[in-house]
Amino acid sequence: MKLDGIRPVVHSITPRRFLPEHRRAVRSRRCELIYILEGSGDVRFGTKRTQPFRPGSIMLVPPDTAYFVRAQGEPAQALAVSFDYTSAGQEAALVFEDAPCLNEPLALDGVPDLNRDMPAMLQAFLRKEPHWQLRLSGAMQIILSRIVQHADGGMHALISRVIDLMTKRYMEPLNNADIASELGYHPNYVNAVFVRDMGMSLHQYLMRYRVEMATHLLLTTTLPISSIAEQVGFRHFSHFSNCFHRLTGLAPAAYRLDH
Repeated sequence: MKLDGIRPVVHSITPRRFLPEHRRAVRSRRCELIYILEGSGDVRFGTKRTQPFRPGSIMLVPPDTAYFVRAQGEPAQALAVSFDYTSAGQEAALVFEDAPCLNEPLALDGVPDLNRDMPAMLQAFLRKEPHWQLRLSGAMQIILSRIVQHADGGMHALISRVIDLMTKRYMEPLNNADIASELGYHPNYVNAVFVRDMGMSLHQYLMRYRVEMATHLLLTTTLPISSIAEQVGFRHFSHFSNCFHRLTGLAPAAYRLDH
């Protein structure tokens, strides 16, 4: 399963209260996302090491997973989202190829914007205005992508830096060695990480981005096609024409006419 293939279905969003005297583990029936609003304590998944939580912490629990949450001092208040990753439902946890952190229980601090998004999701669930299921599905997709980015930390930060560099300098002569040198890594390492997380090589991404920029110029300007090819970083028109046709199915001139 790929993260981009999920279409979350939210079944319920409910307040949850964890007490210091809790002694019994709970077993999730569906996927659960637990967001701590108030209080602190610790959580343990099965026989794994106990992890602390505090306001703003999240716990992501796969289906049929035993977990034990205990507050310290005062009761802890939380919001619990019960959901499936797809409309087909899940009797067992899915296996994600590109987001391995989702393949096991997860406890995290510092995931951005949840203090805004979780209460908004609760209101959407309670009000049930038109298309509320679609709104919750979209909100869960965004939250899960943030969780993955936060959990994987360094690797996703590297991908973002690579994309920033390519999208700023795509019009220049640019190769794997240039990109890696700019970021302080070996070219083979950067390319391998990019292939793993993006499903394409650095070169493939750069060509796709250049063609995307070319399509924009074809549709929004009257520049000659040869000038557009130059502006988006192609040194030889034949290379531009071949790449453009391979990625869009049309020659540049035909693309401009058809759109």
